[in-house]
Amino acid sequence: MPAVNRVQSKKQNIAGVMRIVPEGTAGAWPGDNQFQCAPGYDCGPPNVALDPYSPFGNFYVDVGAGGPVPFTFNVSSSESWVTLSTTQGSISPSNPEERVFLSVEDWSVLSAGTNTATVTFTATSANASPLSVGVIFNATKFGEVPADFKGFVEGSGAISIEAAHATRNNSVNGIAWREIPGYGRTLSGVTTFPRDAAHDFSFAPGTGPSLEYDFYSFNTISNSGNITSTVYVSPSWNAGEPTRPLAFAVQLDSGEPQTMQFFPDPPTPGAVPVAWGGLDGFVANSVISVVSGFSGVQAGKHTLRIWAIEPAVVLQKIVINVGGVVASYLGPPESVLIK
Repeated sequence: MPAVNRVQSKKQNIAGVMRIVPEGTAGAWPGDNQFQCAPGYDCGPPNVALDPYSPFGNFYVDVGAGGPVPFTFNVSSSESWVTLSTTQGSISPSNPEERVFLSVEDWSVLSAGTNTATVTFTATSANASPLSVGVIFNATKFGEVPADFKGFVEGSGAISIEAAHATRNNSVNGIAWREIPGYGRTLSGVTTFPRDAAHDFSFAPGTGPSLEYDFYSFNTISNSGNITSTVYVSPSWNAGEPTRPLAFAVQLDSGEPQTMQFFPDPPTPGAVPVAWGGLDGFVANSVISVVSGFSGVQAGKHTLRIWAIEPAVVLQKIVINVGGVVASYLGPPESVLIK
């Protein structure tokens, strides 16, 4: 059983009456804790980032109570291009938290590259000096996507695509990928059909039915030219012939298709693979995360292809990491799609 902590509703936090928690962090400001930075002290103000193609188009900052003392707060920005959902609020035992959204309404006024603003939250309470906490807001303006491009666009350092939203679905020998609505963790699954003896083919990598996903990227991981793709695949046993384990292939642009045999062999016949169980196993996660790596990648338009090799493979989602993917159960929300 995990540790159980009790909230002391009548005890004031020594850091002050107000606590600031930006989206995507477990840390809280002001004060020192291990979630703000690795040392756990002298971490500096929180940083948040946004770009024109971030899926939600904004991020939030939660303003909460540091104890029972009520206070009012004001929000201001050092730069006029920052849009605030509200500039004031109040926190009390009956209203212990408020959420403030930060965004950029007009990206055209920003310079190319990273633009920085400081958003200041100032709390005022009885018998105490005003308490101010700054949040560093980095808004990165990328180059323009070509006017004739159609497909998914990198946002927040990732390209996230539901498997059913392929740009093209190419059939071979009467077999094509088909959506299974409502299947999986987010939207649906896709698998090859028909599924009968007349269509029980095993394809060489790069020759079977394929799904193509067009995307546009601005970055690579740490500017290295490297990116990764993670395909979320439904857990399934190698239940067919021993010489035909479940597999598919992944290809970026004109590169060589990479064969992905994603279900590991058990340690002994009749046993289950080590990765099958456990708190972070295939069953608990309801997916097998299949990772492929690519090098020498440049910014611009690309196509990711997924090739069928064996039947009974069910794909749920594809996440391409160009430097901004962080660990999460469902993966990033689906990226912006230009149609």
